[in-house]
Amino acid sequence: MKTKVKKMKIWVAGAAKSGIAAARLLQRQGAVVFVSDAHSISEENKAELEVHNIPYEQGAHSIDRMLAEAELVVLSPSIALDRPFPMAALNAGIPVVSEIECASWFLPPDALVIGITGTNGKSTTTHYLTQLMIRAGRRAIACGNYGTPLAEAILSDEKLNCFVVELSSYQLETTFSLRPDISIFLNLQNDHQARYGSLNEYFKAKWRLVLLTKASGASIVDVSLLQQAITQGCSLPESQIVVSYGFLSEAPIGASQASTRRAPEALLRKQSASIRCLPQPSYGRLSELPISSSLATEITHAWLAYESPGDSHLKATLSRGSDKSDELQWNIQEPVLEGRHNQINIFSASIAALLVGTNNSTVTKQWDSAHSTYVHLAHRLEELFKSKEFISSSGIPKPVRIINDSKATNVESAVVAVESFASGVRLLLGGEPKGDSYTPFNRYLGSHIKKIYPFGRAASLIVEQLGESAYIAQPSARMTDAAQLALDESQSGDIVLLSPGCASFDEFQNFEHRGEMFRQWARKQVSSS
Repeated sequence: MKTKVKKMKIWVAGAAKSGIAAARLLQRQGAVVFVSDAHSISEENKAELEVHNIPYEQGAHSIDRMLAEAELVVLSPSIALDRPFPMAALNAGIPVVSEIECASWFLPPDALVIGITGTNGKSTTTHYLTQLMIRAGRRAIACGNYGTPLAEAILSDEKLNCFVVELSSYQLETTFSLRPDISIFLNLQNDHQARYGSLNEYFKAKWRLVLLTKASGASIVDVSLLQQAITQGCSLPESQIVVSYGFLSEAPIGASQASTRRAPEALLRKQSASIRCLPQPSYGRLSELPISSSLATEITHAWLAYESPGDSHLKATLSRGSDKSDELQWNIQEPVLEGRHNQINIFSASIAALLVGTNNSTVTKQWDSAHSTYVHLAHRLEELFKSKEFISSSGIPKPVRIINDSKATNVESAVVAVESFASGVRLLLGGEPKGDSYTPFNRYLGSHIKKIYPFGRAASLIVEQLGESAYIAQPSARMTDAAQLALDESQSGDIVLLSPGCASFDEFQNFEHRGEMFRQWARKQVSSS
């Protein structure tokens, strides 16, 4: 494809950040590029297109003109494949690809590529792994769905040699040529049903990343996802499989000792003969990918355990078989990030780093807070003004912790955040409801959660579902009002946690805006003494 881009007429649908990056990269490679956006293009983005002499249209897609001119369409991930513009292109035999796809054609030949997907935790994992790669001496960048578009990263003059790429299901739908050295599929939760219609179709879109992984590489996959792939009849990758079990009290079968947790090998081998052909996929041409017809000869097992309940001392184990001599353990005294979910994120990143040759000591030190150089990702269990004392509205000092988890836009994510703390949580819950039930929080009242402070448009629904009790505060119209009430009522050692479990659009532009407003509120409460 790379040799055919010169003078090729390419339409880029969508003039947001990734679309403009794709247009610039393709233009630099000699393509004749046109950008089309069905909505208004921001003045900043129009200025960038004009600086680079890239023609564009806005307000509508000229489908007839596209059909007459385009030899290739680069599609924004926000545009579903069943919309009129991409459907018209596909029906006319015009290839439709993602920005990730066209950017992959121009990756440096010696580049190390690590792809990360999942419903939750992929940005944290991408952010953490990039910093770990930099600490290990690589010229790494976090890109893709998080931070910098892949096309923009390739345009960089920084001579990068490691691309840690966060990939959404939307991006993966139209990606075919990317070949990660390592892929990580963290988890799958109920999301994007308006786009996919079912959890199975959502899973297939994400499973593409595993199938794209180089045969010489490795796919790090949660055990439940591997079992789901088999159940759905999906093919297995040619790459090595690293099965992640999360937290276990005992090693899984085949790793070093018996366990009540069922290991996947028997199921995999039993069904290996029946997974050679994929069912007709809804998104993309998976059948064109090079797929292994049988199970990889060896599975690597990976699992976590705390030294004892309530202890912060963590033991991580990586085992390639039944022989303990082929087992690696990391002992972490105090993880740099809190929460069981974050330990799984860090563990996946650490395995990826180890598999590409990172020194074991470097991996351990970055994980352990006493030696880590990790800089926390904003709005994801981010502690604000750590070790500072806060002042209530009546002037009373409050030695509490304030945690910004604005990225938790659904109930499942907020529950995970609550589980990160043993007790003392004063939970700020609310915003624009997404149809989730709030009843899962009931089981944490009086244990992890000291009190819930409902706010925003979802406040009355939260009270209705959880009931009026001493654990539920009076609803607040605004997030900062709920935060102030929580701080005023807090006691020494409590945690004021913004993990809203809702969208932000009733009061804010997005979750980043919500998190930044929470940060500004917290800054005003910091003691000046």
